[in-house]
Amino acid sequence: MANGSHIPADRSAGDQLAELKRHLKTVWRGKYWILGIWAAVTVITTVVAYLLPNVYRSSTMILVERQKVPEAYVKATVSDDMQELLKTITQQILSRSQIQQVIDEYGLANEPSTLELVMERLRIANLPAVRNLTARYQHWSNPEGGRSGAALVNDFKDRVKIRVVGRQAFSVAYDGYDPLTVMRVTNAMAGMFISENLRIRESRAEGTTQFLGTQLAESRRELEDMEATVQAFKTENMGALPGQLDANLRALDRLQMELQHQDETQASLAQQKSFTQRQLIAAERQLAEMSEDARAALQQEDPLTQQLAVLEARLTRLRTQYTDKFPEVASLAAQVEEIKAKLKSRSDGTDGEAATMVPQLPMMVDLRDQVSQIERDSAALEAKRARLVADFEEYQRRVEATPQVEQELQKLQRDYSIMQQNYQALLQKQMNARLAESLERRQKGEQFRVIDPANLPVVPVSPRRDVIVLLGFLVGLGLGVSAVIGWDLLRPRFYTNDDVAAVLGLPVLAVIPHVKELQHGS
Repeated sequence: MANGSHIPADRSAGDQLAELKRHLKTVWRGKYWILGIWAAVTVITTVVAYLLPNVYRSSTMILVERQKVPEAYVKATVSDDMQELLKTITQQILSRSQIQQVIDEYGLANEPSTLELVMERLRIANLPAVRNLTARYQHWSNPEGGRSGAALVNDFKDRVKIRVVGRQAFSVAYDGYDPLTVMRVTNAMAGMFISENLRIRESRAEGTTQFLGTQLAESRRELEDMEATVQAFKTENMGALPGQLDANLRALDRLQMELQHQDETQASLAQQKSFTQRQLIAAERQLAEMSEDARAALQQEDPLTQQLAVLEARLTRLRTQYTDKFPEVASLAAQVEEIKAKLKSRSDGTDGEAATMVPQLPMMVDLRDQVSQIERDSAALEAKRARLVADFEEYQRRVEATPQVEQELQKLQRDYSIMQQNYQALLQKQMNARLAESLERRQKGEQFRVIDPANLPVVPVSPRRDVIVLLGFLVGLGLGVSAVIGWDLLRPRFYTNDDVAAVLGLPVLAVIPHVKELQHGS
């Protein structure tokens, strides 16, 4: 009879106890099914546990040693965190090319797979039930007995176990079926880690040195270009540089004083010329007022002789005040020599021109010479004043241009100072990088050292056969109980009067027992 009644969700404790009893009765009624399922699962898991091949693990411990030279003296260029460095080295070692070398060196390609080892055990067992299965596997398997390269590489990666231990060590382990091969591969992996660490550190140190060398050469070229720019700017603005401002101001003061002195001298010469000209006019007026006899007497005198006498008197007077190198003394001496030469040539008769005797007072010659000398001195002063004015304007231009030149020069010098500091910093870094490179090449830097070599494993790490059998025992028992209870829930039946009364809610009046059908003719 199907159970079509509705059971409330909030059942009482008595109903729950009744439900539990009913399930226990169901389990008891299906005890043979439970035993059968449990036995089958247990046997299967036990067989599988003992058919799985032994997996051995060999491990080695590697210590990360700090550099032997204190970092206060030589700072290493490779300063990665141990985990980051280990991750980088692991990626290099577990690359396809590196793994393939290990596979070829230790013949891991010829190592049988897990399925092949299981089938080999079945074949050795020579059980009738599995003969056909092993024959079919040999027929389907690769006749060459090898696996693809990608499968071998992936299988190798799965077998390698790398674990960080503390902050300064890590372990490398390898799983395999042959203990000796496992130990050899583990030692090889440790050697690969050590050599790869050295290679990476040397490579990074060399790369750092080369990079800094390139940057240093470029910085040196920029610094030299900036030095040439600053020097060209100083040459172009020579005289208007900030350091020459004081000298320019002093030169302006000096030139201003000289100009003032020139103006005073020029004014004095103008007064002297005016006074001399008035004297000359007075002498000419005196000559005009003289009698004919006095003028005739004056006419007989040679003008050159009179001029020579006047010039010699002036020269004698000036030599008492100045040396022969004084310009006016030198000029009068030249005039005296010239007049003497003329008088000598006249006395020798070599001068063909007869001197024209003009009547004049002796002082008139001196006055005319003084006027001529004053005019020459005034012209010289004018020329000198023009030069002083040009120099004054040039120095004034320099002083006015100094602030702008100073601003541009400060900008250039600031850029030059920055470039020089950058160059010095790069030079210091290059020196440190060379020391670090030498440190790595001499293997005085941070190194990997094996502190616990790979051992020859004796006890396999897997499979855990006792755990597998125990799990099979529990899984089989649970599967049997679940199957019996599930079957009862899917196809419910009445087994006792209480089942009928509990479902229908009515008392049972009579029970018809199960009557076995009699055999025909009995």
